[in-house]
Amino acid sequence: MIVRLFWCVTAGLCLWVDPAAASDVTPKQTSPGAREVAWHQDIDEAWQATQQNGRPLLVFVTRDQCYYCDKMKGGTLASPAVLASLQGSFVPLILDGRRQSPLLKELNVRGYPSTFVISPDAVVLDRIDGYVTPEVLATRLKAIRPRPPSEKLAADP
Repeated sequence: MIVRLFWCVTAGLCLWVDPAAASDVTPKQTSPGAREVAWHQDIDEAWQATQQNGRPLLVFVTRDQCYYCDKMKGGTLASPAVLASLQGSFVPLILDGRRQSPLLKELNVRGYPSTFVISPDAVVLDRIDGYVTPEVLATRLKAIRPRPPSEKLAADP
């Protein structure tokens, strides 16, 4: 018998403990005409891309059979506004919260979905616990998106 614990609060924080195997956790590209984003599923590969490209790492932590995780994957992360923010500005990484990982432990992930933005210097720039709408996520990503070299201030070295 599989024992399941399901807890959701009105803020959209969803915990799901299920020993069953996970299905595909990659966000769905449901928006017509949306550009695809290559989601990394390996932490080491994503971190290497972050270091090589100098772009922040966007970590989306999800669980199987989590309503708000599915809602973010199918809606928020597939929205044109979020895809436009992600494209070329972040290295996206999706992680299954059931899998043991030093990164998940370090980030103190306790609820799902959880979204983090981590700089190439390993500094957590933003943490979002629970579900957020496409508008909220796009606004937060835009606020921390790195500027292209042509937009740097004259005082920048």
